[in-house]
Amino acid sequence: MMKFFSVFPLLICFMSAHAALNETEKPSVLNVYIDQNLPYSGFDANQKAQGVVVDYWQLWSTQSDIAVNFHPYNNESLFYLLNSNPIAIYSGLLAKEQNLASLEKELLFDFKADFYYLSSHKQDIEHRIGLDGGALIVGGLFPRAQQILVFGNNTQVVYKEYPGLLDLFVDIYSGKLDAFILFNSGQGVRHIVDCIISLLFEKSSHYITSKPFFVYVPIERELVLDWINWGNQLEQVEDNTHLLLENAENPIWGVSKDMATKLFVFLFFMLLVIIFSHRRRRKDKEFKNILDSSPYPLAIFSLDGQDIYYLNNELKSLFSFHYKKNKYLFEDIENQQQLSSFINKASHLVTIDEQRLHILVDGSFHDVEISAKRVHYKGKTAWFCYFKDVTALLRAERELTEERELLRKVLDSIPEQISFKSSKGTIIGCNKAWATAHNTTVNHATGRRIADMLPAHVIEKQKRQEVNVWLGEIYNKQEWINENYDTSSLVNFVKLPLYNDKGAIFAVLSIDSDITDFYNLNEQLKEEHLKRLEAEKSLSVQHSLLRRTLEVTDDALVMLDQAGRITVANKCFAKLINVNMENLIGLSVSDVFSDGRADWIERENQLLIESGSAHTFEEFLFVDGEKRCYQIEKNAFHDQDNDYSGIVITARDITSQKQHQEKQQLASVQIESKMVNDQLTGIANRDTFELQFKQLWQDAYQEEDLLTLIVCDIDCFKAYCDNYGVLEGDQLIKHISHVLEKFCIQFGCFVARYDIDKFVIITKGGNATNALKLAENIRMEVVSEKIEHLYSSVNRIVTLSMGLSSLFPSDLNSTKILLAEAEGALHIAKQTGKDQLYVH
Repeated sequence: MMKFFSVFPLLICFMSAHAALNETEKPSVLNVYIDQNLPYSGFDANQKAQGVVVDYWQLWSTQSDIAVNFHPYNNESLFYLLNSNPIAIYSGLLAKEQNLASLEKELLFDFKADFYYLSSHKQDIEHRIGLDGGALIVGGLFPRAQQILVFGNNTQVVYKEYPGLLDLFVDIYSGKLDAFILFNSGQGVRHIVDCIISLLFEKSSHYITSKPFFVYVPIERELVLDWINWGNQLEQVEDNTHLLLENAENPIWGVSKDMATKLFVFLFFMLLVIIFSHRRRRKDKEFKNILDSSPYPLAIFSLDGQDIYYLNNELKSLFSFHYKKNKYLFEDIENQQQLSSFINKASHLVTIDEQRLHILVDGSFHDVEISAKRVHYKGKTAWFCYFKDVTALLRAERELTEERELLRKVLDSIPEQISFKSSKGTIIGCNKAWATAHNTTVNHATGRRIADMLPAHVIEKQKRQEVNVWLGEIYNKQEWINENYDTSSLVNFVKLPLYNDKGAIFAVLSIDSDITDFYNLNEQLKEEHLKRLEAEKSLSVQHSLLRRTLEVTDDALVMLDQAGRITVANKCFAKLINVNMENLIGLSVSDVFSDGRADWIERENQLLIESGSAHTFEEFLFVDGEKRCYQIEKNAFHDQDNDYSGIVITARDITSQKQHQEKQQLASVQIESKMVNDQLTGIANRDTFELQFKQLWQDAYQEEDLLTLIVCDIDCFKAYCDNYGVLEGDQLIKHISHVLEKFCIQFGCFVARYDIDKFVIITKGGNATNALKLAENIRMEVVSEKIEHLYSSVNRIVTLSMGLSSLFPSDLNSTKILLAEAEGALHIAKQTGKDQLYVH
């Protein structure tokens, strides 16, 4: 708006004068007299005109198409100069007033100066200008602004030229400048630069005045002014004048050479700081990652030991800490005080080598070895410490030695030839049987190459056998080996791949078993079986007669010692006298029979023992309310080796011999089935279990007794094998089976291996409470063994999950139902937390 009002009077004059202008009278050349003082106008050493005024007239010449010639003015009479040249003007600032008095003037443009200073300097500046309080040092970007006389006649103002705002700001804040000025054409705000400067400094135009530029011509030459105004009103002349004034100043981004050097040094220093900080953060991060992944207990302590800046998970597992205010502290105050005291005593050292402290670990004192070194951590000097629990290491080493010795004894006790071979053909280990077979010792063979101990054809044969084993397969084959021309042996070759913790195969386990005797025994059993079949055929008639006799007889057997106490008795006898079988052993004759009958029986038995004779008689007895006739045979015996005497009594029910014979045959089948055992554990296998299960079911059905089935397996057995190895898994299966077998023998139960890590236990009789108590005692028996299992998700030792089901056998249920119920209970026990017993 101000721009419009400033141009408006000239526009009116131009419109009035333009009507009188004649294009044919347009001058071709304009002679301009200018001052010789740079930078606003003048001539350089080559007499070439330059400056802001020159730039303006050249712009005017381009727009108006009127040539401009520049002439120097040296304070002579302007009236004479201008009149001597018909088309001539004066455009400058330095002419004297008397030379301008007789001339007509017209405004071209203004120099406007904005005055800036710090708020804290305002009173001092007013005092020094108004009261002549001393020189005022003013800075600016316009070259030689002192010559423009914008300060009037005030000779106390000293102007300093600067190459850019940065140098100017530094000097004004450091007190080298009182104020500074920025020049413009007065056409508006200096964009964003002026806004920023106005926020930092006070702005005022009161202390300096603007300086206008006029055009001077003789009064009688007003037509020249009309042509000048005509050129001024052409397109872009006024707008470009503003740019000419701005360009006359030094660029606001310019800096001095010294400032540029300082700025470069500062930026370079900041870059180094950023790079160093980044590298230090990256280095600290890499250092922390290394410490986190270290398998050793590590920590970083302050120099006085009071603060813990860092500790890794290995150390956290060794001691108890709590986290407070970005630092760690020992849970045990005594440990914190002891460590602080130790580090304070070593404050004069740079490194600490294997010093021992007596520190409390898990409620007991351990000898902990500390090694430390001074390091820089996050800008601080600190102790980088390594802890070694000597007590725990010695204990672990002792346990490892014991385990190795135990493993060595176990391997040496195995008759099969066992060896471990690496991928390079080196014997990692072997047992005594393998070493003896190859004419060496275990210590001498371990670490040697297999090629140095076996013939070439044997090595080549083993390579062929192990090709697929190194790919993860199992080799199992039987071969006849000719040791010499007279004999040959049947050998079972088994080769298994061994995996490390990364799942890679690192060795091959070889088990060579000489099964010649087993093969021969098996063949012999086949022959005997054929002979037995033939004998059975020849005795079939006699067996038929005997079977008929046994069908109508029922024998009861009891053995008494010399004192008359029952040491052995069968179920028939227990049923005969109507006494519970579990309570029968240990009873005396007087506990079973009435006083009069018991006295007679004891006297008779004593006579038989003394005479060593036998007595057979028949006697009528009431069984289940029914009177039955029994043949009773008493035979006295005497063991001279053990000096033990007693009497054996057999009672045979003549009417139930056939039923008795069938029970004897079932007992024979039961004995034969017990001979078929699991190859690894030695206890009954699955087939034997199924036979025994059916037999006990039938017995419980006939006796209307309770039958209980317990199914159990080892918790997290796969994790045990994955971390301890397949061989250790087999050893665990054997150990658990022996524990179960020992317990079941003690309490009259049947146990069998049902699957890889699954066992079944059958017990008959009693009630549901006794069955539940029995199962829980079995589970606790395994827990009491305290077999280590550090990879279990349940406990740190091996545990069992158990499922139990009990029922009375009848026509409405079956063995399959009982087995399904027990396995379902086992599944629930494992799904709800393991290490427990669940009852269907």
